[in-house]
Amino acid sequence: MTHPLVSFVAFQVCWFACVGGAARGLPWLGPLAVAVYAAGHLRTIPYRAARTRQACLLGAAGAVGYAADSVLVLSGVLTFPPHAVLGRPSTVWMVALWVLQAAILGGVMSWMRGRFLLAAAVGAVGGPLAYLAGERLGAAVLGPSHAAAFAAIGVEWALAMPLLVWMEARARLAP
Repeated sequence: MTHPLVSFVAFQVCWFACVGGAARGLPWLGPLAVAVYAAGHLRTIPYRAARTRQACLLGAAGAVGYAADSVLVLSGVLTFPPHAVLGRPSTVWMVALWVLQAAILGGVMSWMRGRFLLAAAVGAVGGPLAYLAGERLGAAVLGPSHAAAFAAIGVEWALAMPLLVWMEARARLAP
């Protein structure tokens, strides 16, 4: 697995590539950065079976994220300015963020292993804050009100984070 410090730095770089790139009309920049990081991350896994399970985890996290964020978009809680759109209803750079989140669960976020209530609390608080940061940078728009958006995103991530933690454990521990 990737060293925790490397995964922390890579998360920051990739997050800003995704959100900052989308905010500046470069919505492909983040997915490219995440793909490079994910490929490097997978190369650090010495056993083919474990590498395959980790790749499946990243793909599943992307699918879960696409579905979850698409619900937010279709319900009007989340929209994207035209310069940040690459894909619909959710965007490719948002899916890349979900893949990135799954990739760091075994590294810098391994302290959440088996702590599903803690993961839910982290998701309920951290999810809305991350989306708010994306809005402040110009990559997304939260609505119809911030309170409603925070509540919906908080619920989304309070459910998603324990699911991702569980998925990471299954990928790591599978025979």
